[in-house]
Amino acid sequence: MNRLIAIAVALLLPALSNAQTSYTIKGKIPATHKATRAVMSYPPDDKGGKYAADTTDVKDGKFEFKGKIQRPQLTELNLIIPRPAGEKARRSESGEEGGMKNVALFYLDGNIDISFDTAGIASYAGGGKEQKAWEFYAKEAATRSKALNGANGGMEFYEVLISDMVKQFPDSYMSVDLMDLFTQSSINPKLIEPMYNNLSKRMQNSEKVLGWKPKLDQAKLAVSGNQTAPDFTLNDTNGKAVSLSSYKGGYVLVDFWASWCVPCRAENPNVLAAYEKYKGKNFQVLGVSLDEKKDLWLKAIAEDKLPWKQVCDFKASKSEVTQLYNISSIPANVLIDPNGKIVGKDLRGKALHERLAELIK
Repeated sequence: MNRLIAIAVALLLPALSNAQTSYTIKGKIPATHKATRAVMSYPPDDKGGKYAADTTDVKDGKFEFKGKIQRPQLTELNLIIPRPAGEKARRSESGEEGGMKNVALFYLDGNIDISFDTAGIASYAGGGKEQKAWEFYAKEAATRSKALNGANGGMEFYEVLISDMVKQFPDSYMSVDLMDLFTQSSINPKLIEPMYNNLSKRMQNSEKVLGWKPKLDQAKLAVSGNQTAPDFTLNDTNGKAVSLSSYKGGYVLVDFWASWCVPCRAENPNVLAAYEKYKGKNFQVLGVSLDEKKDLWLKAIAEDKLPWKQVCDFKASKSEVTQLYNISSIPANVLIDPNGKIVGKDLRGKALHERLAELIK
């Protein structure tokens, strides 16, 4: 009997590996709505390639999509309203009023009915567990956002929200997809490792997670205190050579930024606050700019009132330093201890202050 079970399982495994999710999407719009087509776009797999785009006509206020997909994927559906002759066509009216007018976001996951009201706002019925998880997330995000009373929660808002979603839906593709916000560029292991550990074994072995897991392992090694920070030398604002090795003996935050980088400029006040708090406790900041034009670089330094040493080779993303430190996007930073070992990476917001408080007493 045991041998028969083993054979049955072996025969079933190929079928499971090729399993697909079937879906039927039925939509309705009011009789007064002017949309004539619906366009649905989604990633066909987790390889990061071009999105698939399916189009269907709206007839008598109804439209329908049917198909199969490798696994449930978050999908955007746009209602297309014809434009008068001579005007450029547009996908939808979603951008005009800053809402979700004539746009639906949902998971391709089973049978789903989508109804648009006269204002073009979508509502949903049906769907499988991924769609139900997505609806819970959307509602929770709206509730928590409203509780801020207009304040900007920043990235910390999403760090907490998505961490909670991963805990609540550990076996959901939705959780993995939400983690894209933190895994598609530099990875902060302090944030991502707990999320990874909360995922089910099935999700840990999913294609998307296996794709970024090596980056998590590398990020953990980078902040373990066992990796020596590569030395480099660049010219400062006065054309004088500055070497990272000259900072050995103290803590130094190597801050990668650029004048044109809006998130970098938004983070500068936070770095400045950390600098002012710890500058008398063996802590310094070394700014490494990815600018190409010196005048814009100097202007940004003056505008943001950055008092620490700044260096730049004006090669932007082709700078040798970004390659030394595997910097793929900015803002980014590396915290180095007095022995020249990396003890922190991509510390932004309160994470920077928390790590400095751990290390500098």
